[in-house]
Amino acid sequence: MAWLLDNAEETETLGRIIGGLLSGAGGMPWGKIRALYLRGTLGSGKTTLTRGLVAALPGGEDAEVASPSFTLCNIYPTRPALLHADLYRMGDNGAAALGALPEDMEDSMNDGALLVLEWPEYLAPALWEEDRLEIELRSVPGGACTENLDIPGQSCEMKRSAVITAHGAAGAALLEALQPLLSSRFAVCEA
Repeated sequence: MAWLLDNAEETETLGRIIGGLLSGAGGMPWGKIRALYLRGTLGSGKTTLTRGLVAALPGGEDAEVASPSFTLCNIYPTRPALLHADLYRMGDNGAAALGALPEDMEDSMNDGALLVLEWPEYLAPALWEEDRLEIELRSVPGGACTENLDIPGQSCEMKRSAVITAHGAAGAALLEALQPLLSSRFAVCEA
């Protein structure tokens, strides 16, 4: 399913809704989710979505969310810790897919951290988390927005849709719990 996001605030709200469910996961069937993979062009709202997600997690009020494009990975003081990684530069000049996570990221994942990964296509498929959500932010033809979702003040040409796909049993359970929350908040649009 795909939901229409009219602006940056709605993209951040989507992140808050997902974070709200994940923060209360406890014994819920989606409590095994360790990764969210974000896809979309530059400026499509991936970091904006992450900002909302971080804000909904315990400890998120102490986090300053920024794009990890140049740092590769930002770690936020949430509970659980959130690793916000960006593999965009792995694709420059035809570089091969990343065959292993950096050691500090792997250690954090082993300690129960949640990974939000931008540009997951640059990670070798053998390393993909089995239980995950993939969220693709796409342009919606015919829509017009006033600003780029990730870069305030910069204009863009279209609204976005969030296409969410579940992988694994925990991913499917999380998406099932999300659907009524998202449908009551956002318009459903064609994927």
